[in-house]
Amino acid sequence: MATLKQLLDALHESTETSTAEEIKAACELIIEVQCMDGGERDCIYAAYKNGPLFDGDVPSKAGRNSLLEKGYMAKVVVKGEDGYNACTHKGAWAQRLLEAGA
Repeated sequence: MATLKQLLDALHESTETSTAEEIKAACELIIEVQCMDGGERDCIYAAYKNGPLFDGDVPSKAGRNSLLEKGYMAKVVVKGEDGYNACTHKGAWAQRLLEAGA
Protein backbone atom coordinates (compact mmCIF):
# COMPACT_ATOMS: atom_id res chain seq x y z
CA MET A 1 0.00 0.00 0.00
CA ALA A 2 1.24 3.47 -0.87
CA THR A 3 2.05 6.08 1.74
CA LEU A 4 0.04 9.27 2.04
CA LYS A 5 3.02 11.20 0.65
CA GLN A 6 3.11 8.97 -2.44
CA LEU A 7 -0.62 9.45 -3.00
CA LEU A 8 -0.37 13.22 -2.55
CA ASP A 9 2.55 13.22 -4.99
CA ALA A 10 0.36 11.42 -7.55
CA LEU A 11 -2.08 14.34 -7.22
CA HIS A 12 0.72 16.93 -7.40
CA GLU A 13 -0.01 18.08 -3.84
CA SER A 14 2.53 18.67 -1.08
CA THR A 15 2.23 19.30 2.63
CA GLU A 16 4.91 21.96 2.17
CA THR A 17 3.43 23.97 -0.70
CA SER A 18 -0.30 23.12 -0.92
CA THR A 19 -2.95 24.91 1.06
CA ALA A 20 -4.95 23.21 3.80
CA GLU A 21 -7.99 23.19 1.49
CA GLU A 22 -5.99 21.53 -1.31
CA ILE A 23 -4.70 18.86 1.07
CA LYS A 24 -8.22 18.30 2.43
CA ALA A 25 -9.67 17.91 -1.08
CA ALA A 26 -6.85 15.51 -2.02
CA CYS A 27 -7.44 13.40 1.11
CA GLU A 28 -11.17 13.25 0.38
CA LEU A 29 -10.43 12.07 -3.16
CA ILE A 30 -7.96 9.47 -1.88
CA ILE A 31 -10.55 8.08 0.55
CA GLU A 32 -13.23 7.97 -2.15
CA VAL A 33 -10.92 6.15 -4.57
CA GLN A 34 -9.87 3.66 -1.89
CA CYS A 35 -13.56 2.82 -1.36
CA MET A 36 -14.19 2.05 -5.06
CA ASP A 37 -15.31 -1.48 -5.85
CA GLY A 38 -13.76 -3.65 -8.55
CA GLY A 39 -16.31 -2.67 -11.19
CA GLU A 40 -15.64 1.02 -10.67
CA ARG A 41 -11.88 0.46 -10.77
CA ASP A 42 -12.15 -1.58 -13.97
CA CYS A 43 -14.25 1.14 -15.64
CA ILE A 44 -11.86 3.92 -14.61
CA TYR A 45 -8.92 1.95 -16.01
CA ALA A 46 -10.70 1.11 -19.28
CA ALA A 47 -11.98 4.65 -19.85
CA TYR A 48 -8.60 6.19 -19.01
CA LYS A 49 -6.54 3.81 -21.16
CA ASN A 50 -8.95 3.01 -24.01
CA GLY A 51 -11.78 5.56 -23.86
CA PRO A 52 -14.12 6.83 -24.84
CA LEU A 53 -15.98 3.52 -24.49
CA PHE A 54 -19.31 2.65 -26.08
CA ASP A 55 -21.98 1.68 -23.54
CA GLY A 56 -21.70 -1.99 -24.49
CA ASP A 57 -17.93 -1.97 -24.02
CA VAL A 58 -17.68 -0.84 -20.39
CA PRO A 59 -16.47 -3.60 -18.05
CA SER A 60 -19.28 -2.98 -15.55
CA LYS A 61 -22.53 -1.16 -16.17
CA ALA A 62 -23.12 -0.74 -12.42
CA GLY A 63 -19.57 0.59 -12.02
CA ARG A 64 -20.08 2.98 -14.92
CA ASN A 65 -23.36 4.26 -13.49
CA SER A 66 -21.76 4.89 -10.11
CA LEU A 67 -18.82 6.71 -11.70
CA LEU A 68 -21.18 8.86 -13.79
CA GLU A 69 -23.04 9.82 -10.61
CA LYS A 70 -19.82 10.71 -8.79
CA GLY A 71 -18.32 12.69 -11.68
CA TYR A 72 -15.46 10.31 -12.56
CA MET A 73 -16.95 9.55 -15.99
CA ALA A 74 -19.18 11.50 -18.36
CA LYS A 75 -21.41 10.67 -21.30
CA VAL A 76 -19.92 12.04 -24.52
CA VAL A 77 -20.68 12.18 -28.23
CA VAL A 78 -18.03 10.73 -30.56
CA LYS A 79 -18.13 11.67 -34.24
CA GLY A 80 -21.83 12.51 -33.95
CA GLU A 81 -22.73 9.25 -32.22
CA ASP A 82 -24.27 9.13 -28.72
CA GLY A 83 -23.70 6.39 -26.18
CA TYR A 84 -20.04 6.84 -25.27
CA ASN A 85 -18.45 7.17 -21.84
CA ALA A 86 -15.22 9.01 -21.12
CA CYS A 87 -13.02 9.63 -18.13
CA THR A 88 -13.29 13.14 -16.64
CA HIS A 89 -10.38 15.02 -15.08
CA LYS A 90 -11.55 13.69 -11.71
CA GLY A 91 -11.47 10.20 -13.21
CA ALA A 92 -7.93 10.77 -14.46
CA TRP A 93 -6.86 11.77 -10.95
CA ALA A 94 -8.52 8.61 -9.64
CA GLN A 95 -6.60 6.48 -12.15
CA ARG A 96 -3.34 8.13 -11.10
CA LEU A 97 -4.15 7.28 -7.48
CA LEU A 98 -4.95 3.68 -8.40
CA GLU A 99 -1.65 3.43 -10.29
CA ALA A 100 0.15 4.85 -7.25
CA GLY A 101 -1.34 2.12 -5.06
CA ALA A 102 -4.41 3.69 -3.46
